[in-house]
Amino acid sequence: MHTVASMNEAGMNSAHTLPMKLRAIAEAGFPQVEIGFPDLEAYASQAFPGYKELDNSGKGDLYNLLKTAKEIRELCRELGLKVLVVHPFSEFEGYDDERKRKENMTRARAWFKVLAALDCQMLQVGSSDDPSSSSDLDVMARDLRVLADEAAAQEPPIKIAYEMWAWGAHVNTWEHTWEVCKRVDRPNLGLCLDTFQISARAYADPTSSDGRLLAAQDRLADSLSALSNTIPPEKIFYFQISDGSHKHGVDALKASAQKQGIDPLYAWSNAWRPLPFQDEIEGKKGDEGYGGYLPVVEICEAVVRTGWRGPWSFEVFYEKDMSRDDPEVPRRWARSAKASYEKIEGKLRERGL
Repeated sequence: MHTVASMNEAGMNSAHTLPMKLRAIAEAGFPQVEIGFPDLEAYASQAFPGYKELDNSGKGDLYNLLKTAKEIRELCRELGLKVLVVHPFSEFEGYDDERKRKENMTRARAWFKVLAALDCQMLQVGSSDDPSSSSDLDVMARDLRVLADEAAAQEPPIKIAYEMWAWGAHVNTWEHTWEVCKRVDRPNLGLCLDTFQISARAYADPTSSDGRLLAAQDRLADSLSALSNTIPPEKIFYFQISDGSHKHGVDALKASAQKQGIDPLYAWSNAWRPLPFQDEIEGKKGDEGYGGYLPVVEICEAVVRTGWRGPWSFEVFYEKDMSRDDPEVPRRWARSAKASYEKIEGKLRERGL
């Protein structure tokens, strides 16, 4: 394997500031980092009392956000980190309303400025979960083509990594994103693949008793075989890695989703995504463990079999542990992510990859 691993640690406790997490990631030996826009805004809020977050039309305290981004860029430089990508840019594609489309482009331009301040050249766009958006793939492609063209015109140019979200209103499988990507037909628009998102549609069902879909293994095998033989490696811009846990309790997950007014898959994603092999790495057993059970290595194998050898990132969300007010939490998760990366690489080497 010839990949470069990066990491994103979700902000689940305000005491775990963005600089603290960046230091933990650098100390663990990662050369790149994926920055969540909410984490950057949370840090701006801490630095500038009264800070107003950017809204869906890009309006807000952009001046102080850019100052924050430049500070983070300098810290990354000192730590030897490169910002691989910023995410999640969402609810962009598939709108017929001209005013909404103009607002979305204004928001995109504000984000482009943030990326420039961070010295970052890739933006992740998550498939829209807005049911009012169009289900027409050509309409989505039209909007993403405009975004890609404007991103390409930036200095330096920006890549757009389009990711399926399993709870997306119309695009919620890797097959959907690939169909949209082909229609966009721009060299700077490709895919972000994600082990969790792929599993959540081809293998897992967190609301079932065993956490799996019917005929899960057959469904997964068919999906991964198609993936390996369909997507050109150069159109996979980067690859996100995480596991999924079934320790949430089915009733508790459904209740949480209902309370938040979101899809159960979204609620699951927000709080129950540990690292692959994390129980083994941290010596956890039984009730103390994280309970990861997704076919992460199989998905990694399928992606690698396309010929892809690009960057991947560990994107993890595990509220039960990461929400604790403990400064050791970011360091422990970063160290475990590095060990997880090494274990996955070892498994792939055993399979001749």
